[in-house]
Amino acid sequence: MISDIDEVLRKLLVREIEIKGNEVDIQFDQPKREWSSRLNKPTINLFLFDLRENLRLRGSEQYSTISKPDGTSEVRRNPVRMDLRYLMTAWVKEAEDEHLLLSSALMGLLRNPFLPSDLFSDRLKNQPHPCPLEVATFPPEAGPIDKFTEIWGVLDNEMRPGIMLTVTISVDPYHPLIFTQVRTREMRFLQDSGIGKPATVKITKKLSKKYWVVSGALKSQKYDISTLSLILVEKQQPVELEEAGRYSLSGLAEGEYHLDILFNKKVIKRQKIHVPGEDYDIQV
Repeated sequence: MISDIDEVLRKLLVREIEIKGNEVDIQFDQPKREWSSRLNKPTINLFLFDLRENLRLRGSEQYSTISKPDGTSEVRRNPVRMDLRYLMTAWVKEAEDEHLLLSSALMGLLRNPFLPSDLFSDRLKNQPHPCPLEVATFPPEAGPIDKFTEIWGVLDNEMRPGIMLTVTISVDPYHPLIFTQVRTREMRFLQDSGIGKPATVKITKKLSKKYWVVSGALKSQKYDISTLSLILVEKQQPVELEEAGRYSLSGLAEGEYHLDILFNKKVIKRQKIHVPGEDYDIQV
């Protein structure tokens, strides 16, 4: 993934500052003294020195669930939003030429608030979000970029003007978990005011009768599900249809019930269901 981002930045710089042939090199090495002493042509260096999760973009919901028609649910952990931080420098013998090359790179990157998707490799094309490109900005949290002088000291090289680049990508290293959907749940209630009593006190009151929560899916090859509606006949109660036609009924006692399927406020089918049962899917 990191090498793919490197290649996008390379292609973006070549396109934005119109580098022709091999007149300017673009490298990603550590800009150590030994490295810089071997340069023989103008070079733009992008040194990746920091990777960390972007906590500002972490959502409150860490998992998402997808219900499938085969009666299973797929639970996925959301991708991690990672910040890749680069130090961009220009390396030319004359300071005037160095500043000209660095400013050209700066202007070219500032024109792109996001990495252009047309430069993405196949491995990057499944990014769930656009990839922000922040140029010449410092992140709010403390880290190794607070003082550039410390970076140059570690690299054992003379300090040069540098520009901070931060690219944010989505990383998904997780495998989905598959579970069988729960179609029927049994509920029983107990009224008791024994809150705070010792755990050894036994509850002798009788439980209520059984109630059920059932769920199923409305399926149709003839109608768009968004144009259909459901009514629980015995209670004259509208039933909410979720994505992919899924629905649920709660607080049902054991017995026989009927669901009316409506299209343009007209009943096109009445479906009988038994609670509890094994299947509550409806085909129209």
